[in-house]
Amino acid sequence: MILEALLLMMGSASTGEATVNELASTCTVTDGDSCEEAGLAYAQGEKVPQDWARATSLYGVGCSAQNAPSCIRLGLAHDKGQGVEKNAASASFYFQKACDLDSPTGCSNIGLSYAMGKGVMKDERRAASYFRRACDAGDNGGCSNLATAYVKGIGVRKDRNRAASLYEPACGNGDANACFNLGVLHEKGWGVTREIAQAARYYQQACDQDEGAGCGNLGLLHDKGKVGVRDHVQAVGLFRRGCSVDHAESCVNLGKAYLRGSGVQTDRVQAEQFIRRAIAIDPHYRPAQRALAKMR
Repeated sequence: MILEALLLMMGSASTGEATVNELASTCTVTDGDSCEEAGLAYAQGEKVPQDWARATSLYGVGCSAQNAPSCIRLGLAHDKGQGVEKNAASASFYFQKACDLDSPTGCSNIGLSYAMGKGVMKDERRAASYFRRACDAGDNGGCSNLATAYVKGIGVRKDRNRAASLYEPACGNGDANACFNLGVLHEKGWGVTREIAQAARYYQQACDQDEGAGCGNLGLLHDKGKVGVRDHVQAVGLFRRGCSVDHAESCVNLGKAYLRGSGVQTDRVQAEQFIRRAIAIDPHYRPAQRALAKMR
């Protein structure tokens, strides 16, 4: 499960600097929509210099104006430390406020906070109830998170059949995490018939949407010859793509490919660079730490 970023709903890429300034000037506690649009433009650096501090300030006004998307974006900024000090408690506060404003995405995100005990006291049953609320309101991320709760037994009894039935429509509606998890279910035969070719298709769908884990798992299937003929070159390409979107396991597997000369020419320098990148992405990722230790 991952924190679900709010979909960018407006055409901010074509917003001119003058228009952004106009939106910012009309951002008041009675016009939260303008606050969110202007904040998003500053966060993305579209037509104006990127300025996270300015973005979060605008989101703050928008959230005070009861604009749920502004609250979500402000929560995500606190979660990631973008423009404000990283603070899980503040992030969960804004996700809760968005949920209270009837935002399904806000409910999904506060559910994740409770599932992980991040900024709030861990409460798996409460997490599952928020995921269900988000899913019932049509939020793909909420359905995907509820499905994961059924896979892992987070606040609900394990039910992999139910999980698959929730992942499928979410994946069909473009939720990359749902597609990846459907791939896992099909690869392992959890709640569905074990079918590696189908798993590969779901991993590809996830990878196409820059879900690094999908690229990495698909790469492993090709590397081990579990789908089609064993193809180390294709595996390396998939590991490289996964690593490029900050999937630590893909970076490690790419590094190992360079060590072995599997699908690429042997290159210990490149190998170390990719393994170190995995550690930079996740300093606590033990496979990367072990791989680096073996190189010394």
